Amino acid sequence: MREIIFKNLNTPRANKRDISMEEIVERDGVVSSTKKRSMYFVREVHHMKTHDALQKWVANRQKSPGLGKKFFHILHKYSTKDHEDKLVCKMRGSFCIISDKDVYDIVFVHAIKICIHKTE
Repeated sequence: MREIIFKNLNTPRANKRDISMEEIVERDGVVSSTKKRSMYFVREVHHMKTHDALQKWVANRQKSPGLGKKFFHILHKYSTKDHEDKLVCKMRGSFCIISDKDVYDIVFVHAIKICIHKTE
């Protein structure tokens, strides 16, 4: 048996987009569950009046140390009591989008969670 659940949530008021997918597969007495989630937040919007101001902003952004640093974390856990194996990976970071004279500062979080366990 295979079941796939897909959600695409968009909240313009909060400037957030949340996309998630869950897949559950049951085969030969083993259940595998995979959850993938991507969230995007618009942190700031900079409205530039001229293209020169936009070029200055981009130059200052490139000089700033530590911007665009990514966070990556992996967690692996095995439960002998429940015979369940879990793997969780998360990544967080930011990027900018330039559209005409507007600059959008976007933060993202990607996560994947995999669980494997025997059926009772």
